[in-house]
Parts: sequence; C-alpha cells; structure tokens
Amino acid sequence: MSEQKVVESLAKVVDPERRQLQEICLKLCPDERERHDFPGSQPVSFERRHLSADDKESLRRTDYYAAEKTDGVRYMLLLLGARGAFMVDRKFNLYRLPATMKFPGRAAPGAAAGAEAPPLDRTLVDGELVEDERKAADGSVERRLRYLVYDATCVCGRSLMREPLPLRLMAVRREVLGPRFAAIGAGELDAAADPFGVELKDFFQLSQLPHIFAHVAPGAEGAKMLFQFDDPLRKLAHGNDGIIFTQISAPYHPGTCRQLLKWKPACMNSVDFKLRTKWRLETGKEGPQARFQIATLSNGALIGYDWISFSPADHERFENDPKADSRILECVYDPEWPTTTYNANDDEERTWDHPAERMGGWKFERLRDDKDTPNAAHVVESIKQSVADGVTQEELLELLRPKGPPR
Repeated sequence: MSEQKVVESLAKVVDPERRQLQEICLKLCPDERERHDFPGSQPVSFERRHLSADDKESLRRTDYYAAEKTDGVRYMLLLLGARGAFMVDRKFNLYRLPATMKFPGRAAPGAAAGAEAPPLDRTLVDGELVEDERKAADGSVERRLRYLVYDATCVCGRSLMREPLPLRLMAVRREVLGPRFAAIGAGELDAAADPFGVELKDFFQLSQLPHIFAHVAPGAEGAKMLFQFDDPLRKLAHGNDGIIFTQISAPYHPGTCRQLLKWKPACMNSVDFKLRTKWRLETGKEGPQARFQIATLSNGALIGYDWISFSPADHERFENDPKADSRILECVYDPEWPTTTYNANDDEERTWDHPAERMGGWKFERLRDDKDTPNAAHVVESIKQSVADGVTQEELLELLRPKGPPR
C-alpha cells in the first residue's frame, strides 16, 4: 500500500522514546482492562440480528451514523505540542511527522493580533490514511493522500471517551481542523509540502444511506477491492469495501466495540490469519516440501484453524519466503475454492502422501503488513456468522424505506 509506505518513510520512533509515547497513548485512551497494545477501537461484523428489533444493538433500536468503509490504512494521530506529531500504526509503532507539518491550537482569548498560537497538545484522534484519485478534464489521474479523522479519544487534554460521537467529532472540527485550515487559508502553513492532507470523514444519517450506495461503483478488474467510492462534490475516488455504522450515543471503546458495526457484501467479508508453514517429505519429491496452515489468536496464544491452499504462484512465493511464518494474510471464504487438507498431527502422519480434498476453503487475498497479529478466534466466528447471514445492500435499504399506513 502506498499509504503505508509513505508513513514508514517517516522517522520511526525508537526506545526509550517509543515506550514513553506508547504510555501517553494509553493514558489518552484508557481502558479498564490492562492492555499494552494498540488502543484503537475495532468493529464487529454485521449480522442479521443487527436488523432485528429484538437486539439492543440493532439499527432498528439505536441511532447510528453511517460512513463508507474506506480501503485505507488505519492510524491514530498523536499531537504533543512542541514535542511533535506522530502517526501510530496497528503494531503500536510510532512515526514522527516532519516539523513543517503543524497543528496549531486556537488563539487564546485576548491574544495579540498575529500572535502565533501554541501547537495542539495531549490530543489523540483516530482515522485512516487513504489514497485518492482526482480525475482531470483531460482524462489524467492525480493521486494524493488524505488522513480522514473519524473519531477522537482526547483533544487538548480533555477526555472525550464518554462523550457521544457528535461531540467527539465537533471537538475535532473545532480544535484540530479549524485552526489548521485557518492557518492554511491565511498562508501561514504550506499544506502542499505535507506528506498528506487532514480532513474529517463524512458521516451520514441512516436515512442518507442510499446516498452512500449511490456513489459506490465496481472497481477495475483485478483491483484489490471490488468497489470504489466516488465523491461527486470533490471529484475524488478511493477504494471502498463496505459501510461502518457507529452508534451515536456510545462512548469510545478501545478494542472490540459492539457498538461499531462493519458491513460488507458476503463475498468480501475477510479474516486476518497468521500463516504457519509445515514441512514433511512427499513421495517422488526431493527433500521436505511445504504445506500451509492458518492460525487465529485465543487468549494471547496462536491456535491452528485450518489448512489453506494457494495458487501455484503464491505457494512458491510463501515456500521461498524466509519470513512466511510472520506473515498476516487477509483471506475470504470461497465455497468453490478447492482446498487440500492433511492430518495435522506430525506424530501420526510424517508425509504429505495422504491428502484429503474438499470444495470450499479460505482464499488468500493480500498481505496485511500493517498488522502483526491475526484476528481472535471469536472475531473469526463473528465473521463466519456474518458471511452465513449474508445481509445484502437491498436488505439494508429496505430497512430505511418508508412504510405506508396499514390497510
């Protein structure tokens, strides 16, 4: 991903400063559970129960905002005044933004005209970095990066964790983006020199969900995602793979959040697995041969989940990859994907000579180099349920269609 490469080209923070900044992140995004990893909120997969009036998290019972699920790279943005600004990735690495990329605070009441406002301090916002395509009249395509802020845990030292989403977004607009846009407009900041722009993500009422779907179109053949979101007002387009529903009144919740729903078409519901390589002899071939398993996380430990069959090219790729067992693979379940399985017990079976074939299995989509841990086992089960439920775009829109008076 070009978005990830841009961030990784920045100065990476190393220990002991890295540990200090991680502690600051955890203090600005506290959790009652003691945790030491990336504190960002994670959605749950959309299930049929989320359309039922009997479920407390249903779209029928609780107010939600809807936003297109951008195909970008997840980062939190940490602003620490004179100390600088930092991008925080899912692996809890931090990258220092250039000193020229500034986030001024609002001028204090009574400050002299022209006085420089102090930079924002003790601020942690959540968002994603996305690559946009701008289509010119001559048919050429210009690409640029935008960081789309969609939530915040703390702004200017004020904790927003328990505030409803509209107030969290208002704080971002007022304290983070407003002063920055004003400085750019006044010529005090040169945004063109920044590695990416910073904006607030667009949110919609559920009644406006048809608007989102109206601007989602199939992508090019072979694209990594099936859809693009085309913004007619800004004439921008970027990858899209679903809809995010955020419960308006719910607090910001680190880790898995049941008030944050991720809807995708069933064919695009994916799972992030850890790859495991197993080596055994095979009759007719020289030396140990590789086969592959995928693993999930349970109580902090990796557990084997299933076998995975690759295309010949991908099989060779991972067989010769010295870092194969550190790879995170994004996979989708394909009922028509042929999968070869084996006895996983090395003590009972020491060769690959007794395979079993089945139709249906996990199909490799892409590497997730932005992650170093797979999905937890309970997340995999939730995604499987989402795939089985197969809630369609038409069903979502039917939920919003006005009902006529009874006859």
